[in-house]
Amino acid sequence: MLSALSHDFDRIIIGITNPDLANLQEHSASSHRHTDDANPFTYEARVKIIQASLTGLLQSEDVAVEFEIIPFDLTHPESWSIPAESVFAVRIFSPWEASKLSLFTDQGFETLELPAPAAKLSASDIRHSLSVADSEWKSLVTPSAINVIQTEWDYSNSTKVSA
Repeated sequence: MLSALSHDFDRIIIGITNPDLANLQEHSASSHRHTDDANPFTYEARVKIIQASLTGLLQSEDVAVEFEIIPFDLTHPESWSIPAESVFAVRIFSPWEASKLSLFTDQGFETLELPAPAAKLSASDIRHSLSVADSEWKSLVTPSAINVIQTEWDYSNSTKVSA
């Protein structure tokens, strides 16, 4: 998605949904997005993972674009701290992404539906692979993020056990 957007935009804002894990909200378009299993990483951990991923992608694709990562609570549009001229880009894989696109349109933002790739990268598959200690997940992420993901996963699991 980054390379597709970098051709049209000089600055990309990446919103991390569910930034407050203590306040997860159920949504009719996704049966699991509010569960602990779907949210093993803190907001700060997800920022580190995305930064590591983007750094690798920007270098490998020779893309020059500025990016910013922000907390983005979909349940409270009034909290969104983004420019009014922002364009929301979404790839539609399921009713969940379609509901997000509708939310952005309903809030008066321009939206851009990006074509989905032939194979969907599933965060659920990556989390499952991590949970069963199967290293398959490493082939699904950018190499620059592997160590960060593993470190954050290990930390997340160690704090759950001791909590």
